[in-house]
Amino acid sequence: MKKLLVVQIVLIITFSSSFGYLFFATDTYEHVQSTIVSVLCLSCIKLEPKTVLSFSFETANNEPFPDFVLENLSKGVVLLHYRTDACAACDQMDPMVASLFNLTSLEENYLVVTSRFNGVNVTLIHINLDHVNENLKRSYKVYNILGDNGGVPMFSLITFGYDRGTVKPAYATGYGFLGEKTPMQGKEVLKQLIEEGVDMYIQNHQGYIPSHNTE
Repeated sequence: MKKLLVVQIVLIITFSSSFGYLFFATDTYEHVQSTIVSVLCLSCIKLEPKTVLSFSFETANNEPFPDFVLENLSKGVVLLHYRTDACAACDQMDPMVASLFNLTSLEENYLVVTSRFNGVNVTLIHINLDHVNENLKRSYKVYNILGDNGGVPMFSLITFGYDRGTVKPAYATGYGFLGEKTPMQGKEVLKQLIEEGVDMYIQNHQGYIPSHNTE
């Protein structure tokens, strides 16, 4: 009986030592721990749809960048701001955009104004889609990355980016409050986007070689 008890104790000690070595002398413990923690964290996150403002070289409908955008891009960064007449979120975001460009309001259906950000021209082109020509309306589809799920207000910032050895026009598009819950928070995101676009412009604009646009 005593021999059996001794054998059991020895087996327990041996198993415990081997198991402990497996976890602490190798990276298995860290791998298991990190995997479990990751799964637990993912299961706790409340997923909310947010527009990720990332830059792209290819337009949403594969059409070229419009001439009026490229003409203004030659002088600095371009911010396209689209709205319609009946748009509550537009009414809330208009004052935010206006304040960034030192304007009192955005009551015009079509407005082009330029301000300086960190020494670079940023041209705001404000477009009410209910009151502009077909060329301006078509430009909305060029940058509307959500297709039929897109809407207004829509903001598209155009600057220069570096793509595999070539400097090209690049754009980022966002909607509504730009993924935030309030217009004021949306304004901060828009300001950060403008600043990022300005930095990209400073880094890349001298390497841009314009190509003929048939649009």
